[in-house]
Order: sequence, then structure tokens, then C-alpha cells
Amino acid sequence: MPHQVRAEFPSLQGYLADTLSVDERRRIGLISFNQWSFALGALIETALEARALGCEVTLGLWADETPLPDTGWTTSRAIARLTRTHTRDQNAERALRAAGLPASAFAPPPIRHWRPTAMPAVPDPLTRSRIRALTYDGSGMGRSILQVHPDFNTPIRDTHVWPRRWIARAMKSYAWAYDQALALIRERKLGTVVVYNGRFTHDRAVAAAAERAGARVLYYDTGGYDTDFDLTEATTHDWEHLQHRMFRMWNGWDSPERDEIGATWFANRQSHSDENLKVFVESQTLGHMAELPDARELIVFFSSSGDEIAELDLDWGLYMESQENALLQLADACRARPGCALVVRTHPHMRLKPPADLEDWTAAVDHAKPDLHIDPFSPVDSYALMRKANVVFSYGSTAGIESAFIGKPVAVMGPSAYDLLGCALPVSSAEGIAAALETPPTPNPSAALPYGLMMQRRGFNYAHIRTTSDGTAMLGDVALAESSENARKASDLQRNLQTRWLTSR
Repeated sequence: MPHQVRAEFPSLQGYLADTLSVDERRRIGLISFNQWSFALGALIETALEARALGCEVTLGLWADETPLPDTGWTTSRAIARLTRTHTRDQNAERALRAAGLPASAFAPPPIRHWRPTAMPAVPDPLTRSRIRALTYDGSGMGRSILQVHPDFNTPIRDTHVWPRRWIARAMKSYAWAYDQALALIRERKLGTVVVYNGRFTHDRAVAAAAERAGARVLYYDTGGYDTDFDLTEATTHDWEHLQHRMFRMWNGWDSPERDEIGATWFANRQSHSDENLKVFVESQTLGHMAELPDARELIVFFSSSGDEIAELDLDWGLYMESQENALLQLADACRARPGCALVVRTHPHMRLKPPADLEDWTAAVDHAKPDLHIDPFSPVDSYALMRKANVVFSYGSTAGIESAFIGKPVAVMGPSAYDLLGCALPVSSAEGIAAALETPPTPNPSAALPYGLMMQRRGFNYAHIRTTSDGTAMLGDVALAESSENARKASDLQRNLQTRWLTSR
């Protein structure tokens, strides 16, 4: 095993012992619907560390079973078999069996002839708000369905009517995952269920089934930039929980190493050298700046990507109802101040979002009438723009905390993963905006560092999986590889044909 950096947690086994009660960890179930490498790596590590702790482990590798393929499904087992290869989750099972897990640990869906028990009617018209209201056995089926779009052109506007066949199949798939998980939990008396981040349709269904059965739920996800994976008791968008983790991690780490690690994350972003940032800055030129308004005070607003916050289960009254309304109130407040100019930087990811969403947001910016709008296709470097600002406002964008790190006063008007850190002033009203403009919050760059430390080192290092020089993940002598290229292409074709039929009007 190559040298590993220090991670947030020294061992997964210790984390499970500290987080779960004896009853909760006596029997642990891991249910998977995707075939992503990082997700299966987390599942494998969790299964092996739970077994080492003395837990009875059950795995449901059900990616190929759902009525609607999961967003992380890549390859049909039947097609892989025809090409004499294995899917990645089949390889994961082979590796785990070779590592000593018995055949009985791998559970097929327990309900052989499944029928939904109380499926709600498909609403008409199929707008976002009507879909959101859908429930199954009291669980939030509709909100989880909205997290997965049938294609990249599905907008978040509520006037959009979703494809009826697609929604009917997604409802069936959620209900299937919920009922199968509930049956497995009860059949095997599971005290804890582990799923991928809890955001998407099938994972949310399993988490809801576990909650109904009174079982504990843990969520795995990607790790930090220097670590391998994460496992947590909170869902992906529980940002209050994440920030409390930041505080604990920061307080338990030696200085100045923690400062250096935290600053590294910010520095890599500013230099455009962070590989995970490439999709956001590939249209930007490092250091490039537009001609800015000639003003005594330059206020810069960095937007958030609307689809990423649309389905958060929040009281939006705390966030001025919407990003569009928050921007309008900021623009009005800036106009009321002589010598003040407002620049709006639209999130660069918007250039990859549905055209209707960009159209709606651009219309909202035009309505607000800022002094300058920098669109998502502009080569202007967001980091150079931050440095020009007198005050930065955001609706939860990471640009807010990155501005705080470089010493700018920051006000955050929307939900964020840094509003509790002390580096940005939460603002929730027109009066709050005016006050932040009149007396900008005191810059606090050091308060941003726990965020950078978390992004670099959150979660765990692998204890069992090793990576070869060519990047292949191995468990023992078994490669955790995807099936053949032909199998993947044929599976893509199968999925595309199904999607085309489900979305046809």
C-alpha cells in the first residue's frame, strides 16, 4: 500500500464503532444501484471494515434490477455475459467473496413477484410542483424523482411538463427500491443501512425504507481531493452537519499543517490547476478581466447553479424566496447608493445546463438591470473579478468562501456550506442587504480555511483497495474493472433506446 496522507478519520472501523450503537452495527446492509468505481470502492471498504468489527454484513448489488436504470448504471449484466466479461459490481462481488465474504452475504431482491401496494396516480399536468408532491408510503418519492432528469435539456421551470411515461417508470422504480429494501431490512433484521449519498431516486427510496423500519442510515460518497471516500450519517446537502464536521476536523488538526492544507485547496482553484474545477473554468482565461464600471464601490454577485438548489428541502422564506428575488433586491439596494455599481457573474456551469434555465436566469438578470452582466461563456476569470470587488454577494456559490479567503467582505443570501464558519455574513432581507452595503462585514480569511481542509482531506483512505501504476483498482488479485467496451456501448444503446421511448410524447 503506497504512502497515504492523513485523512479526516484514521480508520473506518473506528468510525463505525464510535457512530453506531452495538445494536445498530450488529447487522449492516449495503444496497447499491450504481456501477461507479468510487462508489463501489466505498462500498467494498465499508463491507470489509464492518466485517472486521464483527458485524454481520449483507450486500444488495441491485444496479441491474431496477425498473428504470439508476443514474449510475453503466452496463447490463446480460450484455456483459454475452461479451464474456463482467460488470464492475460483479467484479466487486467476486473480489469480496475472494476476501472471505460468504455467498449468503449477497442478497437478491427478496420480493420475487413484486407489485406496488399503494402507488399514487400520475398527476396531470406533470409539472415540477405536482411531481414534488408525490409520496409513497408517506415518503418523499416526488422530490427524489426530480433529482434525476431524463435528459440534459429538462429545465427546472415549473411550467415545464415532464414526459408521462418517464415519470410513471420513475415512480415504479422508486416504489420497487423502497419495497425491496424494506423487505430486506425486515427479513435480515438490519440495524443500519448504507447507501450512496441519498439524493437520487433509488438511494432515497432505500433511506426512506430504512427510516420507516427504524434502522440507522449512513451515506457514502466521494472523499476529499487527497483521500479516497467518505461515509457520513448526513445526506449530501445537510450543510449544517458538514460545517460542524469542519469545526471538529479543524480543532483536532495540528497547526500550521492544517493552515497549509486548507490554503492549498484555495490556491489550486485560483490557479485553475484543480482538475475538478476544469468544467467550470475551461471557458475562462487566467487573469482575464472585462472593462468594469467606473464606481466608488464595486459590488460583485456570484450566482449559484439553480438546478443544484431547486429541490433542497428548505424554508425558502429564509433566503428571500429565490435567487432571482435576492438578486433583484441587491440590485435595488445598489441603485439606492450613489457611486455604487453592481456586476453579476453568472455561474459558469450554466453554459452546460438546459437552455431554458439559462434563458430564464438571463431574463431575471436583465430585469434586475445590473451595471454589468458577465455571462457563463465569458473568458473573464472569476478569481480576478473577486479581487476587484469591494464587497462580494453570493447565493451560496463556492465563490463566496473563495472570496472570503482572499480577504474580501462577503455576504451570503442563499443556502451554503459556509454560512456558519464566520467568514461570510448571512443576509436574509432587503434591510440586511442595505446594512451589508453600508457597513461591509469584516474580512476573515482564516475562517475560510476549515472549508479548504475539509475539501482536501474529508473522509477516509482505503485500507483494503490498492491502485496499480496504470490506475486499476484491485482488491486482492481481483481487478475492479468495468466490462468490455463493446458491452458498455451496447448497454448505452439499450439505455438510449429506452429513454427515447419513455420521453416520446
